[in-house]
Amino acid sequence: MDWIANHSGALNFAVNLGMFFVWVAYLQLFLMTYLRARKPRLIINRGTGSDVDSLCLVSNMSEQPVYPQNVFCTIHHAGGACSATITDRDLLQKSAGDERPRGITSQGPLSRGGFMSMGTFRNMLEITAEMSDDCPGDLMSEPDQIESMEILVIAAFGGDDLEIAAKRTYRIDTGTDPWEVIPIGPDTKQVASRSERKQIRRMIESELADAA
Repeated sequence: MDWIANHSGALNFAVNLGMFFVWVAYLQLFLMTYLRARKPRLIINRGTGSDVDSLCLVSNMSEQPVYPQNVFCTIHHAGGACSATITDRDLLQKSAGDERPRGITSQGPLSRGGFMSMGTFRNMLEITAEMSDDCPGDLMSEPDQIESMEILVIAAFGGDDLEIAAKRTYRIDTGTDPWEVIPIGPDTKQVASRSERKQIRRMIESELADAA
């Protein structure tokens, strides 16, 4: 007891220091959980195959729901690149003759773990080639020109005032029948920084101005 009394100051310091580190650990855990909940994550992937007739799927791996609003498709070809906005109307018209047209959309709420189908990669390529003034008229009939396609999905997330986005690029192997759709890179790129999201907002505003 005398030893404890003689060293009470040091013991109190050690206990307080230990409690401090415990609270720091709790704070770090809370902060990591909060940031993870606030971090958006969309996955763009192939479904039911690996060729152009397979479905393009968008999954929400965020902790919160997201609301996809716009889909842009860019075709990179031998002469440059061409882009177009993919709308629900375009997707449904292109998918009218498909075996599985139900549920195809480019918009709508996605809960945590939810996914939506945007139709086939072939349909997205054809819509982009038809809608973009920059695409050569013979692009789809001369497949050797096509090199890759980039899909950009823009969505609203939580109470954020700026949109989030995710994009993924696929190499198109036109030497096979049907063409193979091969991901470039192991994962979907998340567009989450504020500067990138401001650029996305400007792109949407420009698109709306052109459509007006």
